[in-house]
Amino acid sequence: MAPNSNFLWAVLAIAVYLQPNTSAMPVGKDKRQVAGLPPYVLSYAPKVWLQSQDPYFPSDIGAQLVHTKPEVNFNVVNGAPNPLALDNLASLNALGGGSIYLTSVDDITTNPPWLNGVKPDGNGKTNGATSCTVVVNDRGSGNVDAFYFYFYAFNEGNTVFGQEIGDHVGDWEHNMIRFKNGVPQAICYAAASNTFLAYDGTSSTNWLQYLGQWGDQQYPNSDKRQKKIFNIAATAKYTSGPSGPVDKYLNRADVCPPRDNTPCFVSPVLRP
Repeated sequence: MAPNSNFLWAVLAIAVYLQPNTSAMPVGKDKRQVAGLPPYVLSYAPKVWLQSQDPYFPSDIGAQLVHTKPEVNFNVVNGAPNPLALDNLASLNALGGGSIYLTSVDDITTNPPWLNGVKPDGNGKTNGATSCTVVVNDRGSGNVDAFYFYFYAFNEGNTVFGQEIGDHVGDWEHNMIRFKNGVPQAICYAAASNTFLAYDGTSSTNWLQYLGQWGDQQYPNSDKRQKKIFNIAATAKYTSGPSGPVDKYLNRADVCPPRDNTPCFVSPVLRP
């Protein structure tokens, strides 16, 4: 894996240090200091190529809160901060936590422009949009996991028998690179309790603690927008929005996230 001098499209939102739950992962006498983002984390940052015909580009993380409202079971959450912002988003955890959905204030079938995100410029930057965040977990003894998260306001699903399935508001994609003494060892692609600390000491990390979903709850069959092929649940046109970075096994032992006792196989070669 050759070093990369910059992200292709993502504007670095905030570099944060992940302080593991010491009861889940003893840290012993290792020193873990928030002194600055390790330079190799950016040198080896993944390059991301976008499909030229895709109408949905990376999106500003904070702007998603402007265009959504917190709901549980399609009812607005009482007592939620107004306006909702990145530095108060985690307060929703006490009002419903993982049951909360950041629900679009617009009918998404009308294709409101904010769903399209921000098209990168000639240098690959999403100007005016903070569309990426990096989370670093210093595991001690030279072992470091760097998570590169990319945010989209909307995910367009696949087309089956002429119908789209799996569309949803909000989308978090990420890669994880495991380093040993600053050298990449493996990379994980992906379509516990953690404490986040900002590397610059000033940027808000409150939003990273948010336990809820970053999009609409799956529309019920009674909603005229919802469609299914032969009424099969797995073919729903609109599905629920995803959880955020805090739910991506940031303190994992293996390169792969744990999945029903499935062994983690790390290929020695890059495969298609």
